[in-house]
Amino acid sequence: MTEPFRILQLTDLHLLADSQALFKGVDTRANLIRALQQAVAEPPDLVLLTGDLAQDEKLGSYEWLVTQLQNTGLPWHWLPGNHDDPELMARFAPAVFDQQLQDWQLLGLNTRNPGQAAGRLDAAELQRLERALSVNKPLLIALHHHPLAVGSRWMDAIALQNSEDFWQRLQGFQQPVVVICGHVHQEQSWQQRGVSVYSTPATALQFAPGQDNFQIDEGAAPGLRWLELRPQGTWKTRVERF
Repeated sequence: MTEPFRILQLTDLHLLADSQALFKGVDTRANLIRALQQAVAEPPDLVLLTGDLAQDEKLGSYEWLVTQLQNTGLPWHWLPGNHDDPELMARFAPAVFDQQLQDWQLLGLNTRNPGQAAGRLDAAELQRLERALSVNKPLLIALHHHPLAVGSRWMDAIALQNSEDFWQRLQGFQQPVVVICGHVHQEQSWQQRGVSVYSTPATALQFAPGQDNFQIDEGAAPGLRWLELRPQGTWKTRVERF
């Protein structure tokens, strides 16, 4: 039997180039190190980072992050969020990805919409999605922006703006599809048109769920998501706090 392909998803790191700086009172570098310590202790097949990696969009933030990732010795992919600079990211590694596994395919889409907090899939990214859907194999899609409402008015105003373009393309695909995202700084899960969708807690700080206006959830610990992709399009997933 094929061994499960294990993925560790980290999202919304909000790192700063200044090693002494805090993001809204949180030492995001220390949080990221703690998350990577969990990865080293239980090595996944892939570390997947789904955006808002650098709060300040500075080269030093990405340099520091890449050093930490390389120190783990683990393979990794990343995606940009609305706070990121894809051109700076591309100096180190592509800001999107696709990967074919024996039993699954992985697709990371860039939802960053320059100058906007909300997300958008441009024509090139929608074409990449269509190409993945032409392969008759279960599909894991990673995004930064959430492709459906999460129940917070302020956050849903900055969701994936052309989400219907995304969902229309998935319609009729016969293989299992799993979608993971960041951006919302909280754990949620949904079923949408036969697709399982999961949002993942931030390694930085968490947003209070169900709020009309921006609010930090002071009592919520940072977190990460584990996924196991198994044969025949089955999977398991869980969130871990640290």
